[in-house]
Amino acid sequence: MDWSPRVIRAYVDHFLPRDVVGPVIIVFSLEGVIDGVFSEYVPPGYETLGWGFVFLLSLFVVAYWGAVDEEDLDDLHEQIDEIEAEETAAAAEAERSP
Repeated sequence: MDWSPRVIRAYVDHFLPRDVVGPVIIVFSLEGVIDGVFSEYVPPGYETLGWGFVFLLSLFVVAYWGAVDEEDLDDLHEQIDEIEAEETAAAAEAERSP
């Protein structure tokens, strides 16, 4: 399978849509508000590592939501098939032209 930037962008847009990632970023921008509760359970030396873990966990949860929606997953595969067909046609056209 060819991993062109358009195919990777289609995967990212499906599994981590901008309308979900935006609120995740906003929540993490409120670190000062959440820090009081967070510091109760994570030692000070591991705060950065802990926040990184929480951020990655939230991304995986969002990606899981994207993986379980069959209708949207079928749309993703159709979109990728269209991208690959366009790229194949473009490559064939480039081979034919001198």
